Amino acid sequence: METEYKFRLQDPSVFDRIVESAEIKAAGIDEVETIEMKATYFDTSDYDLRSKGIAYRVRREDDRYTATIKWDVKVSDGLHKREEFNLVVSDERFADNPNIDLFVSSDAYEVLKEAAGDKQLVKKINMEFTRRQFKVDTGKSISCISVDEGSINHQDGRVIPICELEIEWYYGDEEDFMKLAALIKEKYGLEAEDMSKLQRAYA
Repeated sequence: METEYKFRLQDPSVFDRIVESAEIKAAGIDEVETIEMKATYFDTSDYDLRSKGIAYRVRREDDRYTATIKWDVKVSDGLHKREEFNLVVSDERFADNPNIDLFVSSDAYEVLKEAAGDKQLVKKINMEFTRRQFKVDTGKSISCISVDEGSINHQDGRVIPICELEIEWYYGDEEDFMKLAALIKEKYGLEAEDMSKLQRAYA
């Protein structure tokens, strides 16, 4: 299960102000990490996955490839909860020609099989963005706060900018995580984002 808040940004420097804030420094944070990301989303030619609310993504994070399935999404006021399964991919050729068999030993396989059967998957959406992130440990919960800046590159040639802040719950007390997110939202006047990057691509 993935649980995170998403916020729409006009000014990505909000992230830097959060890093330097007294509340965050008091909680204790890791160093800020910068990751270059390139993500490709796949579906059947008939969009069988999209019609079932399923996302199939292969993402390059610096030099590592990860295949991800997301489904059963619930969203409320910027809080996104969804089932998620990730696998590190050792062969980068898989990023150009993925299939559902990679997930055969996971719950995600049955979800994919029911939605797409044996249909071939094809590229639908590409995204490129830079993520800056750090972990914060309040003593009750551990979360990751990140900012993404880049673009969604649509098949039809449209380019949609990405500029968003995410606060993802890793471990510990979920209520404590939600209090942290509420504090940051209120202090910096953040606007909740109920759409994922993929949903924005199709909007």
